[in-house]
Amino acid sequence: MTLNDYRGQFRKNMMVMSRTANGKLDVSASSTKIDSMAADSAADARNLAFRNTEQAIGFLYENRRRNFRSVKELEAFVLETAEITNKGIVKEGCLFRSGEDSSRFNYARIKDLPFMWDWFIRGFYWLLTSQCFEVEEIAAFCEYVINIVGHFFSDGCGKISMLISTYLFMRYDMPCPEYSSRDEYYSAASRGKIPTKRDFFLLPADPEFRKFLRYYLSLCSGKGLRFSIEMENAEDDPYVCYLAGQLTGERNDTFRQDIECFFKKYGDVRVIFDCSTLTWIDMEGIRVFADLKTSGRRFVLKNLNADCTVLFSVEGFEAYLEENDRLPEIDLSRCEKLNEGANGVIYRVSDELAAKTFKDKPDYFDIVSRRIALKNALICGIPAPLSFGYAVFDGKIVTLMELIHARSLMQIIASEENSDAYIIRYAQFVRQLHEIRDENKLEKFMRDLFGREILCKADRCDCVLQEEYRGRAREIIEAVDEPECLVHGDIQPNNIMVSGDEMLFIDFDSFSTGKAVYDLGGLYRTLLCNADKGSSDINSFLGLPVEKCRGIWEMFTAEYYKDEQEEVIRKKVFQAKLIGTVLALAKLIKNEADPGLVSRWASELERLTETQAQ
Repeated sequence: MTLNDYRGQFRKNMMVMSRTANGKLDVSASSTKIDSMAADSAADARNLAFRNTEQAIGFLYENRRRNFRSVKELEAFVLETAEITNKGIVKEGCLFRSGEDSSRFNYARIKDLPFMWDWFIRGFYWLLTSQCFEVEEIAAFCEYVINIVGHFFSDGCGKISMLISTYLFMRYDMPCPEYSSRDEYYSAASRGKIPTKRDFFLLPADPEFRKFLRYYLSLCSGKGLRFSIEMENAEDDPYVCYLAGQLTGERNDTFRQDIECFFKKYGDVRVIFDCSTLTWIDMEGIRVFADLKTSGRRFVLKNLNADCTVLFSVEGFEAYLEENDRLPEIDLSRCEKLNEGANGVIYRVSDELAAKTFKDKPDYFDIVSRRIALKNALICGIPAPLSFGYAVFDGKIVTLMELIHARSLMQIIASEENSDAYIIRYAQFVRQLHEIRDENKLEKFMRDLFGREILCKADRCDCVLQEEYRGRAREIIEAVDEPECLVHGDIQPNNIMVSGDEMLFIDFDSFSTGKAVYDLGGLYRTLLCNADKGSSDINSFLGLPVEKCRGIWEMFTAEYYKDEQEEVIRKKVFQAKLIGTVLALAKLIKNEADPGLVSRWASELERLTETQAQ
């Protein structure tokens, strides 16, 4: 689509949505809004609105191929757009809302705007640099936060939010939504209360936002792979091919035909495939490029998003990428180690960034599924860190994520700082996760990943059990009668971070649907199966006395099951102990641990299955 196309679409939408564009200067949102206004009359404001938005659309179109390298760079871009839009309409230095809070609308309170603006920009950057979200989702998020929830600017929030969403559709060469009614839009976007900081954090799961998102999607037309060719001035006159959307499924056949026709028309020319707005490519799409390389075609890919870059790297096609677009090298050898789990180590890279290494070499699915799980956790309102991309350390891929400025629950428990109160909150926090049973949320996650892992480990344990006990653990686990819910897979205290009054999960390696008792079994394993049974008083993993760990377990389960009948509690605690013992014994077998230690835990598992039989 051309610049004029977008100008025409925006003008049409602005006439539907903007009061200023229709000659009405409304300053009734708050008693002090008029103090920030520079336009002398409604007519002046209308003329400036048309002039400024024309200029803003041109600015956005010129930057539609831009790759943002940092949150600060994106923030400066959004602010420049807002300043162009409001030039002459609001006074200099009055870009952001100030003065009195609105008495008419449920906008964020002015005292909370700095926090909420920072949260929005960081969230926008993550959405923009992640392949997990469609352009319509990001555009709806921006319009909702800028205009409806935060309402950051002293004037023009509707126009600015529509300009940012228009920019997103420009990046993908897609038509903009077609707004039909201002009243209909604001009815779909209505909020029942003034947002708090916590509301902002959980916004993607907010039912009011999900309602608006459904409405917004109804305004958008269909999407598909977009393919356009431009000339670039260089010594050998390469052609630049812009790909936008998803290169998957049947689109690969269309793309293969289009690119073959292109080479037949232009001959042996060099092509740069600019993938800055390509959201995803599957293996069949990679094969299209592999076939081009086999046939001798000259090309290179640039500006792939992080997940696509990892796919090319893991599958051995990194040579197809421009040198600067390959995964960056990172040196973690001198970085502070923040946490170490069974699967990897987390390091502090900077005040805003952390990196996670993997003890075993992960495949592509292992790496990307974690990022997708984080995205879906955010949508479901589960507190979790943001994931930003990948790098290479010591020849291995590491994931980069938001550094959470908080302490782990393990640190708090070890320090004895009112730890009992934190353990009670811990149990309540985990129970809140397990209470998520809505199928619309469950379907976003892998089904029973942790449960399948537990059953496989139960089968592994059979090799060290007496024949009469083989298969019993699997039977007991398969017979667990609980509704399906979301499970974390490793709820031990090192994976719970505490920041002020908030708790959040880290380490989403086994996040999936499952039975709640699976998580409690994993916790039992960590708390009470990490000592040489009968010969040590210290939990070798947590570094705590075993009696302290037992106290944590008893307090956790008492709070978690406080509303259940005593008979149900006994049954659930038994199932958790059996699952934890299975996990511990399977790991000992895999690590070829001391035969005496394996034998002692095998006897414990046999005792538990015998108890169930009785």
